[in-house]
Amino acid sequence: MRLHPHRLSCFACLLIGLTVSSRSLAQGEPGDDSPDAGQEPADAKPKVTPPKLKQGVRVERPEGSKLSSLWLSLTIDESGDVTQASIEDKAGVDEELERKVLEAAYRLEFEPARVGETAVSVRFRYQLELTAAPDSAPSGVPTPGDAEQPRAPNAAPPPKQKPGKSVPPTPAAEDEPVYEATAEVEGPPEAVSSHRLEAEDLKEMPGTRGDPIRAIEVLPGVGRGDGDPILRGSSSNESKVLFDGAPVPILYHFGGITSFVQGRLVSRIDYQPGNFSARYGRISGGLINVESREPRFDKLHLMLDISMLESAALVETPIGKDTAVAVAARRSNIDFVFENFVPEGSYSVLAAPVYWDYQVFLSHHLDSHHTLRLTSYGSRDHLSLLISDPQETDPSLRGEVSGGIEFHRVQLAWESKFDDFDSRVQVTYGRQLLEQHLGPLTSEFKAHEVFARADMRYRVGNALEIRSGLDFDYYVLDGSYQGNRPPQFEGDPNANASLASSQLIFIQDTPYTLSPAAYVEAAMRPVDPVEVTLGLRADYFEHLKAFSLDPRLGVRYAVTPETTLKAGVGRYTQMPEYYLSIPGLGNPDLKPYYAIHTSLGVEQRFGDALEVGVEGFYKHLNDRVVATPDQQAPYFINDGEGRIYGAELSAKLHTGDTKGFLAYTISRSERKDRDEPYRLFDLDQTHLLSLAVSQGLGKGWEVGARFRLTSGDPTTPIIGAVYDATTGQYVPRYGKVNSERLPLYHQLDLRVEKQWVVGDIKLAAYLDLINAYNAEHREGTEYSYDYTKSRPVTGVPLFPSLGFRGEL
Repeated sequence: MRLHPHRLSCFACLLIGLTVSSRSLAQGEPGDDSPDAGQEPADAKPKVTPPKLKQGVRVERPEGSKLSSLWLSLTIDESGDVTQASIEDKAGVDEELERKVLEAAYRLEFEPARVGETAVSVRFRYQLELTAAPDSAPSGVPTPGDAEQPRAPNAAPPPKQKPGKSVPPTPAAEDEPVYEATAEVEGPPEAVSSHRLEAEDLKEMPGTRGDPIRAIEVLPGVGRGDGDPILRGSSSNESKVLFDGAPVPILYHFGGITSFVQGRLVSRIDYQPGNFSARYGRISGGLINVESREPRFDKLHLMLDISMLESAALVETPIGKDTAVAVAARRSNIDFVFENFVPEGSYSVLAAPVYWDYQVFLSHHLDSHHTLRLTSYGSRDHLSLLISDPQETDPSLRGEVSGGIEFHRVQLAWESKFDDFDSRVQVTYGRQLLEQHLGPLTSEFKAHEVFARADMRYRVGNALEIRSGLDFDYYVLDGSYQGNRPPQFEGDPNANASLASSQLIFIQDTPYTLSPAAYVEAAMRPVDPVEVTLGLRADYFEHLKAFSLDPRLGVRYAVTPETTLKAGVGRYTQMPEYYLSIPGLGNPDLKPYYAIHTSLGVEQRFGDALEVGVEGFYKHLNDRVVATPDQQAPYFINDGEGRIYGAELSAKLHTGDTKGFLAYTISRSERKDRDEPYRLFDLDQTHLLSLAVSQGLGKGWEVGARFRLTSGDPTTPIIGAVYDATTGQYVPRYGKVNSERLPLYHQLDLRVEKQWVVGDIKLAAYLDLINAYNAEHREGTEYSYDYTKSRPVTGVPLFPSLGFRGEL
């Protein structure tokens, strides 16, 4: 729910256990006489490369102890750093030896595990030898002789694993290196239309000002909006942003400055513009799901980042061997820069936005299968200014103009993972505040929110996976509103009419929404190259006394290991914006509206470095909520339609130190109000082009660029004005709704960064150059009092942001 009268997917990884000897990693090595040696089978998957030990450690065996080695359970991240370590069998291990072993374990250095060319986080077993160290080599000190792969134990190793299923043990030869791990490897997508950005893709994306969540802007179908992104031609209120499975009211501070969460705590972003899983509902557009990572378990980590835009800090530290915590905070610097560096007299009205946010993550591993996570985060945006003289076009706008939106969340989650079953149960409590003062227009609301989810996943071999779950949303608001009657959400040029000519109303109420839901989904493989996903979702909207049943279907066909065809169709139901059904303000008899999503596409992989996708889509909106003629009672009715259609091209390149993303979308988004003909959607953008490239130059240098081009938004022309003697103001006369367009938008953003390493400290200096060639972005039009003269309203000009970052 967004507390504003006008605006305001997780893919699960398959747990794959792998036991790979060094002799089995190479296909067709010398001595292999098989006829297929050196040839990859037709259904070959990306090669899995185990982590390689770069630097070992030595730990002294306690005096009198008969222990010769210990088996450790290690987790390393995509950089090869050990983030979690534990001793599997503590028999004969006292507290002092445990301390020494774990300290040594966190000093181990590995080359990361890889699937194809992509580094992945991996959990594996490692045998640490205990030796009587010489006097000159204290316990836990790295020694060159230890830099080799872990040795096999004298006894047979634990069972070899296949994806999702255990098999009998396979003994290893004497002294043969053994790698045993449970790696999180991306499985088949839950959604037909899906794009995933991992942490590695998100780091330092050019044009994002160091904020990785803004990287979604280089994905296909993502248009420019006045707040959250426009996904495949849907309104921002028709799409949803999730953070760890719970909805958040806003993605960006002030509609696009920066996101609400510290980017270095993000593990991945799943973007699903349509045809997404039955796991998600209550929206008819698209989905953005931001997943956080666990705090680091190895040692204390610090980060401080200061730029002209904002200041941010991050602290991570273990609390014992099974618990870790991360705390992050950020505040804008824009008001400080204006007050201290912008000369007085260079502006007539100062409205420097102020924002801050925070995140606290705590993770506790109960055992190897269960994890408890406690999360708290929040955000606030506030803006205020004083208008001493009324506007020419609206004399009622005088006095204080201010607004703010603030939200807080606390989430408790329990995660369980086994070979054939995993689950996540979470409960989130939220509080949201909205205040808005615009002359006589005021609104103040406080909301209490509860979100609960239980998701389960059960695998039956490799041919069937069952997903099911429950989710529950509850909102209760308490507040008041004074102003004109809210117009139709979009498509009404009179929405910006003068308040002087509007009838003001006052509403004070405590509305609520209650929406329980359940879903079930079966992912089947009837024949090996074909995957079929059947889903069914049931929602109940208690405050509307309405029930919906949404079936969904997705099909993927692997023509070859590199080429996959995909198609999907489904129904997606959404309730109207909350204020549209408040008695006295809207129509309490409204019902939910829904969209039918269809899509057809192909994914093509060229080796491990390049992925290309092409997809066509069509969405039809039914029972849209529109205003009644002349806004007569009941003010809003379900008498609108919509259609959105187009095609997308996307490409992702990752080879060596070069990363690139390309996306192009051509589409048309139209709406129909009552019995009127179809018209363009307010934010229809026919062409969307994004290109981002980053290149590592060595010696700590990295450069990048992002170019973005979009069609200008539709606009309704003013063809004249009539003098209103009652108010003493001119009232504009409008032409055909959305019959003209603003000019083409285009922008180039550049980034350069230099990093230094001083012991355990990493330092960096960076420069983000936003709108590098100072393109003039026309965002609208400002008129004189009688509408005879006009001038363009332009967006942000060239903006350099210099910053410094330090990490421990």
